[in-house]
Amino acid sequence: MTLAHELSQINTVFIDTAPIIYYIEAHPQFGPLAKEVVYAFQAGTLVAFSSVITLAEVLPKPIHMGQEELARRFAEFLRKGRNLNLMEISADIAERAGRLRGKYSKLHGLDAIQLSTAIEVGAEVFLTNDNKLKQVKEIKILVLQDYL
Repeated sequence: MTLAHELSQINTVFIDTAPIIYYIEAHPQFGPLAKEVVYAFQAGTLVAFSSVITLAEVLPKPIHMGQEELARRFAEFLRKGRNLNLMEISADIAERAGRLRGKYSKLHGLDAIQLSTAIEVGAEVFLTNDNKLKQVKEIKILVLQDYL
């Protein structure tokens, strides 16, 4: 099954950090797949979500490397991107994240927060490139690598 077919079957998607990086930086391998998703939500075919955790995760490398323009592009895309909802982290999300980490002992804290946010907003799928997240059964996980 192609990513385009998967996207045609859903209405809502939560986008993890890696696909955002791939899109903004035009990653040679994963950039085209990330672009499919971005074009779908910008066209209004999907409702897309990400969280403030994504914003915190995409900025350090460009800032460290003195790439202020790239950092600005990330921030602008996440904060003002067309049809992309940037979600805040609530106490309910934090509690759900803690419960997920209790259930899935190898789940990292930030991943648990991202997944919990996706579940909280009712996203049908969680788009990532982290194969380890497939262990989580509370939401359907789509891994970009699977669509190459």
